[in-house]
Amino acid sequence: MVEENRRLTGTLFLKGISLTLRLGALPFERIEPRTVKIDLKWTGELITGGHPVVDYSQVCVLLKNKLEPEYLYIEELARDILIILENGWCGRWTVSVHKDYPPTDPPMERATVTLGK
Repeated sequence: MVEENRRLTGTLFLKGISLTLRLGALPFERIEPRTVKIDLKWTGELITGGHPVVDYSQVCVLLKNKLEPEYLYIEELARDILIILENGWCGRWTVSVHKDYPPTDPPMERATVTLGK
């Protein structure tokens, strides 16, 4: 039996969260919304008062409702996500934003930026 007062710390991974928004430095990239994949890593106390600290559904709703509908750069999107998460939960967050097939020559499969502590 687990003691009630025992601290349970660890790492939570939320992978492949799909956000739909306009993203790209070039005007043609922002004509239509695209699906952007986000990976999150959170480290801290996992359970307090018998309940998980981070509610996955709440994380997704906050990101959907608080992010801008358009970004020029994945770095800006990652920064805004990190700010939202740090304001919502204690602990350490890491955010990775993936942009599939950015317009480059030669072609590239994916660009990813990761921010966090």
